Amino acid sequence: MTSETPAIPPGAQRLAEMPRRIPVNGTFELTVRCNLHCKMCLFRHADSENARLLAEEMTADEWIEMARQAARAGTVNLLITGGEPLLRPDFCEIWEGVYQQGFLITLYTNATLVTPKVMETLRRYPPHKIGVTIYGASPETYRKVCGDAATFARTIAGIHQLQTLPSVLEFRTTIIKDNYADADAIDELVQREFGKEFRVTQARMVTKAVRGACADVESCRLDPEDNVRLAFRRGINLIKQYVGDRYDERNLLLEHVNVSEDDAFQPRLTLFGCDAGMRDYVISWDGQLLGCQMLGVFHTDARGQGFHTAWERFPLEVKLPPVNNTCLSCKSRNICNCCYASRYAETGFLDGLPDYVCKDTSILQAMYDRGESKHGKNEL
Repeated sequence: MTSETPAIPPGAQRLAEMPRRIPVNGTFELTVRCNLHCKMCLFRHADSENARLLAEEMTADEWIEMARQAARAGTVNLLITGGEPLLRPDFCEIWEGVYQQGFLITLYTNATLVTPKVMETLRRYPPHKIGVTIYGASPETYRKVCGDAATFARTIAGIHQLQTLPSVLEFRTTIIKDNYADADAIDELVQREFGKEFRVTQARMVTKAVRGACADVESCRLDPEDNVRLAFRRGINLIKQYVGDRYDERNLLLEHVNVSEDDAFQPRLTLFGCDAGMRDYVISWDGQLLGCQMLGVFHTDARGQGFHTAWERFPLEVKLPPVNNTCLSCKSRNICNCCYASRYAETGFLDGLPDYVCKDTSILQAMYDRGESKHGKNEL
């Protein structure tokens, strides 16, 4: 009788070579329901699904227990998001229980549902950081983008309340065709209402909706040309704010520079080419552990198996095809925003070729190739 070495499962050797995975950064997606109906939302499901979603959402007790398990596993930074997390009637109960686990905790909200009860809870357990998305600079723009003009005033009032907390306040926006004319006005609104020190971070690109969300993003997102122009215009506006009277358009030089050549070409074993599933994770509204909120095709059952088991088993679920040859040979790959999540969102395939992203990147590459330094007001 001879002894045989057990066969190594496919991929196990590669997994053994990976750096240690520690779930440092977590996201709890309390719901994919929202009181707004933003045309470009990546995650909101149709209202017709609300009854099913409510029945299948994790309960407050389950979220709090998940937080305990995540803390024991090493999570330090935790984002509470949605959908709109404040839409849940048990939000305050969840927040208090999760907060008490000791995370550096961030809250993402549209600020339209900031009630006295919510403020009482947040004063007792203040977030480290609050991120608020501004969708326009007027009620009319909110009507176009979010479906309800009245939510503009509620947003401003809600942010003023949140600003009384000892939390870092950050502003974000997503620009589509319906609020394109408000892009600069949103910056002005934030600085006028909340302080000159605030800057608004704009989403670089809007992909198609993911994980069963209902938005028809293709009908409302910017054309690639407008998307790139807007990004550069906002960048130049930021330069103007920093340099003041010293600004001289003739001295502008557009270059793409690697911050560190060593870092740029240092091989690193990951699951997706980023921190998803390595240091970052998401617990979805129904208790699935994902590597990224954008990519639901790979998941484990944290609700049923517990956090530790779900985290440890997650790499075994990840089965990626090779990157397509077009992307591999593309000279613009170092400035491209494409990843497995955006490929899947845009094409339905992990190795797909996302036409929208390719057009955006080719326009950006052409500007770099020309070394453009004459970004006049009319062009941008």
